[in-house]
Amino acid sequence: WQAGLKSMLRSKPRYVYLGEIRDPEIASEAMRAAISGHLVLSTIHANNVTDALDALVKHASAGEMSEELAFDLLSRGVLGVIHQTLVGSGYKRPVVQYLFANPITTQGDQTRNIIKSGKLNLATTIEMQMTRLAQGRSLFDLHDIKAQ
Repeated sequence: WQAGLKSMLRSKPRYVYLGEIRDPEIASEAMRAAISGHLVLSTIHANNVTDALDALVKHASAGEMSEELAFDLLSRGVLGVIHQTLVGSGYKRPVVQYLFANPITTQGDQTRNIIKSGKLNLATTIEMQMTRLAQGRSLFDLHDIKAQ
């Protein structure tokens, strides 16, 4: 998979879908692809948003990448994490939790700073973002984004 991902990135795709991240090489390459301008979509097994971020870092740092570098790459490359759990008996309904980072990476962003620190205390940020979106309010000031 790692050789295939590296080869595919040479063709400069806009979007990369990896399926499930389950090994150090793919986790590392996924984070590198994300900071080089590709939109990387993937899945990873976790109990919540914070565990998903932590699992990605643990996978990447299980290889040749240090944990500090993994947190740094993740903080620079992440745009969002969505976690879904199905609850109920019989007919199950989805319960969704999410976390987004400011798409304008040059602006200060609390989410990116927390991830870079390696101390994934994101519960307050997740709750604040979910409340803002439920109220129909924007998470970030995006007026500086130029049409591409």
